[in-house]
Amino acid sequence: MRLLHLSDLHLGKNLGPYSLIEEQNHALGQILEIIRDKKIDLVMIAGDIFDTSIPPAKALDLYSDFIEKIVFDYKKPVLAISGNHDSPKRLDINRRFFRSNNYFLQGDIDMKPLSFEDEFGPINFYLIPFISLNKARNDLDSSIEDFSDIYHYLLKDLKYEGRNILITHAYARDMGEKNKEAYNDDQKPLSIGGSDFMDASLFDKFDYVALGHLHRAHFVRSEKIRYSGTFMKYSFDEIKGSKSVTIVDLKDKISIEKIPIKALRDIELREGFFEDLLKSDPSDSYIKFILKDDYIIENAMAKLKEKFDRAVSISYANRGVFDQAEDLDINLENKDLIELFDEFYTYKMGDSLSDEDLVFIRRVGLCDQED
Repeated sequence: MRLLHLSDLHLGKNLGPYSLIEEQNHALGQILEIIRDKKIDLVMIAGDIFDTSIPPAKALDLYSDFIEKIVFDYKKPVLAISGNHDSPKRLDINRRFFRSNNYFLQGDIDMKPLSFEDEFGPINFYLIPFISLNKARNDLDSSIEDFSDIYHYLLKDLKYEGRNILITHAYARDMGEKNKEAYNDDQKPLSIGGSDFMDASLFDKFDYVALGHLHRAHFVRSEKIRYSGTFMKYSFDEIKGSKSVTIVDLKDKISIEKIPIKALRDIELREGFFEDLLKSDPSDSYIKFILKDDYIIENAMAKLKEKFDRAVSISYANRGVFDQAEDLDINLENKDLIELFDEFYTYKMGDSLSDEDLVFIRRVGLCDQED
């Protein structure tokens, strides 16, 4: 069986003030071509389908079109789970209709496997969506202390008969190594006391583990315990990286192939003095500017946007320039409270809030609507 491993679509995500829907649509179009041309038998989506628990309508439409193309036109099953950015209850709406049409989306814990067959026999797929520690203590076992405990509890009765695949959303780490896997601020879940990771050795008995949550494509412990990563760059930390999706051939042995995804627009980091940056070549990319000037440039972003349509943010290499500031100059036009707070933070700290910080702040503001 030939499987496509996707994760962390983050549909509806913005980069600064800019919607990435057009870029995401471009990437999903390439993925549809891969499913068709590479003769994919089944698609796995390991969480964080949307960027927020209440995604915009355009993101919902984009995902709906993507799934409908796979299950109705290509007639391939899709197995998906919710991630920490998703709302499980919203994703589970119309669950019976989905499953009757080969779209299996799981937002709640249910350890009954989904079984599919190929020429080598049955394959059991276990879907474990993201679950917070508090919810796990309430719903599973009050003695749970960390994410390793969650997976130990859920997997303790598995017999591992035949071939078995796990699709889940977690920070899996080889507990025998210290910080080997890259994990930047744009991906890190909000947790206290270092209990956000789990012991990847709990996955050793699976034939393949399709992981979501970390944005860089890599494996943990062995080739079969793998993050596919995001299909496009969502952070300026990823400027030097490349993006791909993962094909898994599950036969008598597992083989892995990463297929590159071409970005509609790239992201850039430009550093220099303001006047020199204004004279630099125009670009269609999303750009973060780092100013080397020793004083604050008045209306710097507005001036840059006159030439660079997708200027995302400005920071100063010398944070001491803010000690000289007398006035706070923030453009109030067409900004909500979160965007204003982001600008104030940039003014005070000399750098922008990360996307994860902004998501958390928005979720706090919408806490009365959360599940």
